[in-house]
Amino acid sequence: MAESPTGGRRLTPEDIYNIKLIADARISPDGSQVAYVQTILDKEKNDYRSSIYLVSSDGGKPRRYTSADAKDTSPRWSPNGETIAFLSNRSGSNQLWTISAAGGEASQLTDLREGVGGISWSPDGSTIAFTSKVTAEQIERQKKGEDEPKEESDVVRITKIRFRSNGNPSFIDNKPVHVWCVAATGGDPWQVTTGDFLDGRPRWSPSGQEIVFGSNRTEDREYNSASEIWSVNARGGDPRGIATGDDAHFHGAMPGPDGKSVAYVGFRHPEGGPELTTLWVDSMSGGEAKSLTDGLDRNVGEGVTGDTSSGSDPDIAWTPDGKGIYFKLGDRGNSHLYRIDASGGDAQLILGGKRAIKDFTVSADGSKIAYVSCTTTNPSDVYVCSSDGSNETRLTSVNAEFFSSVAISEPEEFTFQSNAEDKAEIHGWIMKPIGYQEGQRYPMVLEIHGGPHGQYGNVYFNEFQLLAAQGYVVVFTNPRGSTGYGNAFTTASIGCWGDIDLPDQMAAVDWAIEQGYADPNRLGVTGGSYGGFMTNWVVGHTDRFKAAVTQRCVSNLYSFYGTSDIGFHFGEREVGGKKPWEDRDAYVKMSPITYMHNVTTPLLIIHSEQDYRCPIEQAEQVFVLLKRLGKEVEFVRFPNENHELSRGGQPKHRVERLQYILGWFASHL
Repeated sequence: MAESPTGGRRLTPEDIYNIKLIADARISPDGSQVAYVQTILDKEKNDYRSSIYLVSSDGGKPRRYTSADAKDTSPRWSPNGETIAFLSNRSGSNQLWTISAAGGEASQLTDLREGVGGISWSPDGSTIAFTSKVTAEQIERQKKGEDEPKEESDVVRITKIRFRSNGNPSFIDNKPVHVWCVAATGGDPWQVTTGDFLDGRPRWSPSGQEIVFGSNRTEDREYNSASEIWSVNARGGDPRGIATGDDAHFHGAMPGPDGKSVAYVGFRHPEGGPELTTLWVDSMSGGEAKSLTDGLDRNVGEGVTGDTSSGSDPDIAWTPDGKGIYFKLGDRGNSHLYRIDASGGDAQLILGGKRAIKDFTVSADGSKIAYVSCTTTNPSDVYVCSSDGSNETRLTSVNAEFFSSVAISEPEEFTFQSNAEDKAEIHGWIMKPIGYQEGQRYPMVLEIHGGPHGQYGNVYFNEFQLLAAQGYVVVFTNPRGSTGYGNAFTTASIGCWGDIDLPDQMAAVDWAIEQGYADPNRLGVTGGSYGGFMTNWVVGHTDRFKAAVTQRCVSNLYSFYGTSDIGFHFGEREVGGKKPWEDRDAYVKMSPITYMHNVTTPLLIIHSEQDYRCPIEQAEQVFVLLKRLGKEVEFVRFPNENHELSRGGQPKHRVERLQYILGWFASHL
């Protein structure tokens, strides 16, 4: 393997197997230890393996706490710190397990045919709440040793508009999801919520008498995207609404220490956004909601797009005295940690810098915060700090040995003026190729993010590093439509996909050429999801690019409306609130397929066959049209993969995808 000038070898697609992924940092109640999840990509088994690790908050060598050949995730400390509950598929499906914090053998608490998720300890440590699709009837049959009744026919009868969802292998079974509880010592679980609803993320009130959860219990729930906050007695009964209605879009509810207040994240808007996501405080009985962060004009809980990191709840956490709330905030390609008084006022920056805070937890006495932090040159590690952000200590260096052996390109931030008439300021990053020499021009790849309401930023992006290792200048930006720059900036793309952001993207290309970095005769472009939409749009509107790779793309918003799992509400909103039969021309005008007869750029199409977010028919339309026109186009289909191929697909497919991208650009640039 060729050596880089820095002494490390160049990255290859197979190096994804060498990167360890860190998530879900959970500090013990006394603040002495941090539990976290470490995931590896298992090449031999073509799967992921996750284990729970423990590390002292004072530093020291982390120790592997669970060692099953499985996925052990979601570690949750008991209130007294003596036990850790977690989820594991070691018995076949995701079930609830517990293990002593001192170590030893784990005990399985649930054995439910539908699996479990969303675990939460009661304040006294006697009970664990969780969510499951299982029914009381299924539990009774299982106790009696009876098999589930078999369907007499393989014909699927569909009566609801939400009949597919990305990540589900086929059709949604339309089974409700309920909140359940089980004693921490084991025994029969009991059902807390009922009805034809999808209930999630249970959290206990300080009294242990109530459980707050998220749900959509509106009459129009089949068609809207509402997300409400409810509360129910821990032994069951009729739930009480806290923040409800068709215009409610809230999540992450956390009851306050006083038992009278609850905090949550979201917004109120009948169409479902993309409105500014703010931090709210309400009474447990509802009706006293107050948004605390409107003045920041940034999204609470906002993450940064990457391909080697993952976040987890919570987005918010109360101080133990109930006077303040910690929350994450997305800002200009970063995800920072803030604290604000529960009564309102100015927010205080706790953890800033050029990085993304992926998740965090606060010790019971409020003195320490544990969190996962990501940067452009480090996928993720566990840190701890004092409550005010001081005394920051790095507790893990899981990828240090690997990254010391390879050459990494550090992205450089830049701002530039859009080519649009308003000359808006746009923010972006450039990565110079490994072995870069001043004064030499290199082939360039423009990377376009999905969403469109997401953001690139200061996280490690393996695909970008791989391109830089192969000799490309990599440019990535946050054009109009991106989050992290204010609500007006984010909503600017609604009703004008492509038109509003193409001038922003092309100005970044011009900037890279003007600086002498990029060869104007060797330009490439790629992106996934909305980035695939924009890749299609770009090659239909300019011939400046010599190669393009469109991934999990959107090409035809008219057909997307009825084939995507979110097309009928997300697509409708993004076109400007218009339905296809109300304004067909708007859908046609915003569809890249309308302009693809203009394409001269060789195009590689990468798509997953089980992608229900951007269905593969979107890619098939592009391929057939370009082939019929005699254009240079290839179509690569990945079986048994969904929209998350680049982030969570089968390891071998993740490697093959990168190989196809590199091969296409190498042959054309």
